[in-house]
Amino acid sequence: MFQWFNEPKINFMAPRRFFLALSTLGCLAGVYAIVLLYQGKANLGTDFGAGVLLRMSASSSVEIDKVRQSLKDQGYGDAVIQQVKEDDNSGFKLIIKLKHDESKEVGSIGQDVLDFFNKSFPDAHFTLDGSDEVGPAVSQKLRDDALKAFLLSMLGILVYIAFRFDFKFAVAAIITTVHDILVILGIIILTGREFNLLQVTALLTLAGYSLNDTVVTFDRIRENLKFLVKDHTFASLVNLSVNETLSRTINTSGTVFLTLLPLCVIGGDALKDFAFTLLLGVVVGTYSSIFVASPILVEWNNLAKPKAQK
Repeated sequence: MFQWFNEPKINFMAPRRFFLALSTLGCLAGVYAIVLLYQGKANLGTDFGAGVLLRMSASSSVEIDKVRQSLKDQGYGDAVIQQVKEDDNSGFKLIIKLKHDESKEVGSIGQDVLDFFNKSFPDAHFTLDGSDEVGPAVSQKLRDDALKAFLLSMLGILVYIAFRFDFKFAVAAIITTVHDILVILGIIILTGREFNLLQVTALLTLAGYSLNDTVVTFDRIRENLKFLVKDHTFASLVNLSVNETLSRTINTSGTVFLTLLPLCVIGGDALKDFAFTLLLGVVVGTYSSIFVASPILVEWNNLAKPKAQK
């Protein structure tokens, strides 16, 4: 394996409380994002937000303000309109998100909007390329299922790490994984990016990635506890373990980062947000393995010492 550092001796544990405090702020931002999600104030996709997603195109451009006013006149004043710009500049394309209307028949809203657009802008020749419609009951079930999937994955992680290591390692791994999810979720919601099932998939993927990185560090700590405990304090032993796995962490994270970067920069509209979440997760997951998971073990050990002495 390529070594970035020759026996590094960086004292990662010295500023651990600063980074733990910083991570706590990030988690609070994530909790605030969850509040926004459940209040319906976040940018929810149609699968979570109960609504209609229309993909429309036209042969000539129309001012977005006129499109918005047209939808407002039709009774869709809360419509979210996004112009899709492709590299080949092929026509004028829009993605329109509308709230669910129980008075309309399923599948009829797209045709109604199309007919109205062609009356309002006859020279543009609008066409309906596709539509997705999700009702409130379905969107609620999708939200509940996403939460269940996350909780089940956390329970599985707790059982696995407790079996492989011991309980304090399991708790540290769970806290670290939840930290990563909250920080990433906070960035997604607070920057106005759409939150949908694809983003949930990305978050669960990142939970596994972050856990794998954490387990590698924990495994080295466990090995060093067997052979070096007499020569080191617990904090210095954890610090040694982090340094010993540092090159592996950089190699793994760097490779994944460079793979995701092109998707984030030049990927299609369907992939950009997904790739951005994964890219962000690689950075946050790498940070948390060093500055969250390991410091939690050190602080736990420090708190347990006085009790053991008593």
